[in-house]
Amino acid sequence: MALRKTDLNPNTANLRGLCIIRSLVIAGQFGAVLYAESQLGWLLPYVMLKLLLGAISVFALFSWWRSFRSWPVTDIELFVHLCVDIIGFSAVLYFSGGANNPFISYLLVPLCISAATLPWAYAWTLSALASLSYSLLLFFFIPLEAVSPLHHQHGMAPNTHILGMWASFLVSALLISYFVFKMAHRLRQRENELALSREHRLQDEQLLAVATLAAGTAHELATPLSTMKVILQDLADQQDPESGGDIHLLEQQIDQCKHILNKLVITARDLSEGEFITVNAGQYVAELIAHWQILRPDCELLSTIDDDTAAIELNLDGTVAQAILNLLNNAADVSPHKIHMKLHHTNSELIFAIKDRGPGINPEQAAMLTKAFVSTKGKGRGLGLFLSNATANRYGGTLSWRQREGGGSHVELRLPLNKVQRQV
Repeated sequence: MALRKTDLNPNTANLRGLCIIRSLVIAGQFGAVLYAESQLGWLLPYVMLKLLLGAISVFALFSWWRSFRSWPVTDIELFVHLCVDIIGFSAVLYFSGGANNPFISYLLVPLCISAATLPWAYAWTLSALASLSYSLLLFFFIPLEAVSPLHHQHGMAPNTHILGMWASFLVSALLISYFVFKMAHRLRQRENELALSREHRLQDEQLLAVATLAAGTAHELATPLSTMKVILQDLADQQDPESGGDIHLLEQQIDQCKHILNKLVITARDLSEGEFITVNAGQYVAELIAHWQILRPDCELLSTIDDDTAAIELNLDGTVAQAILNLLNNAADVSPHKIHMKLHHTNSELIFAIKDRGPGINPEQAAMLTKAFVSTKGKGRGLGLFLSNATANRYGGTLSWRQREGGGSHVELRLPLNKVQRQV
């Protein structure tokens, strides 16, 4: 089973980076060996060098294959790979001049990688291994010797070491600057992902607390609502023409409260069982608006929906409707007569856009509105946008806010189309 890019852990990504570094170094060493054999005429065990580089190439191919396996790369595995690099490259150096080989500075590259990606114990162990290797290569090596002095007479050999040092420094500097930066960036990205995960876990804990409180409150409200319903029926029987309209309105509101509580229980059951409602987008919006107008009969709402969007079949749970109702209520609280809701879609997202002509909020306040118990309204409880944002996150969508042209707010609930559209 191969790993997708989104499944990469930092060590797996670092191993792939190391494979690229290793491939570049192997190619450079092969080129240097061929150049020394054909142009410089040095007396070196070329067969042994080519066999060593061939073995390292095979290991590089294995490492590349390994990085696409499903099991994650651990710290100790990455440490072993770096050890193999130091030992294998030291063996190549032993047969090609030892510490006199200008490419010996490459030993710093595995050390930099380990320092940027591995725990300190592994980094220090690799540092000791590289230092030991360098020290041994000072005394034990096959020297770089030309076939005859003719190679020195043409002024080529004396400059070879200097050019090799320059090339080695340039390659090492580029590898360290680019690949180590990339590896460190992956670690920082991983830390940011962990921080975001902790934030989401805290949000889930807050949601659980709110849900528990809501369940208890729904149970407690059932009795007083039933009592009020009975009293209102008794008052209606008295047939007072002056208060008849108000009593009827109160009965409607109590029935609506009971409907909300029943829907809360049904939604919780459907979520626990993983059930969704399948509905046409146009019908969904019409029912949603009709339900909201009962709650806010004094508000004016203009709704638009694209024809191609209205034909989409949706699979949604009850929390989406609640999220939209929360956004509509927030808009109605600040601008009851100038609310506009539009539903449209792109190739990848279903977008509920809600606009009002209220006073608006500044970006600092907007950044805080997705947190629990934070509200810009004096009578607000700070839960509406928090719950709406939680619904968006659960679907993998977003809840965004921006200033509306001409004043007011423009809030968008964006849901991934592949998560909400019915799959035929």
